[in-house]
Amino acid sequence: MSPSLNVISNPKATFRVAFFFGPLLQVLAVVLALVLSAQGVSAQTWRVGVQAVLDGDTLILDGGERLRLRGIDAPEISRGDKPGQHYGSQSRDRLFSLVSGQILDLEEKELGRDRHGRLVGIARLADGRMVNLIMIEEGAAFVYPHPSDKDRALTGRLLAAQNAAMEQGKGFWPAILSGPVAKAGYVGTKSSKRFHTLPCTQGRKVGVSNRVYFSSLREAFAAGYAPARECTPWPVQSGR
Repeated sequence: MSPSLNVISNPKATFRVAFFFGPLLQVLAVVLALVLSAQGVSAQTWRVGVQAVLDGDTLILDGGERLRLRGIDAPEISRGDKPGQHYGSQSRDRLFSLVSGQILDLEEKELGRDRHGRLVGIARLADGRMVNLIMIEEGAAFVYPHPSDKDRALTGRLLAAQNAAMEQGKGFWPAILSGPVAKAGYVGTKSSKRFHTLPCTQGRKVGVSNRVYFSSLREAFAAGYAPARECTPWPVQSGR
């Protein structure tokens, strides 16, 4: 049985628990380490199943915890009356096919929580392959380096895979890079790594020193920027 992912939480709360229950927790930690060692699993690695796949970048783990895959973003799927984005359903389906029935390895050092309290991290399959990277390699997701994520090595690896996927025409890239807006200009926000269409009101609000201009969608994606939620050039899903 895997330890609870709730340990990835508020350090002050963890200290208070450790102060009152320190001796007991130490004993339990030793027992847990021995059990995990017998199973061939590091005490800093969680092995957990998947309960559901919400979209191409978010899972619900066994126990109900949501996991947002670090460093990537995926096209939105339809919700209620809001239409989905192009390839949103395919992206979700691909993630489902990767993780359904699988036990994922989550390393403590690669997990964290964003400002909304959501668990964010890297998920690996039993064979060691990184789920985040596979989604990028297959053109089922794009790079989104969250400003709070300081893992530049991961971002660089994902971006190299994305540029290769664009060059090879994987997944959604042929449709995205050949559409009518592919050759338009875009303005990016350096601090958030998001880009907007030039006429977008939100894009015009970006401070001069925080702006970067791109001559095409390919140039913006190749630089590691992701489309903003407002005024996105991403087409609407059709046929599903």
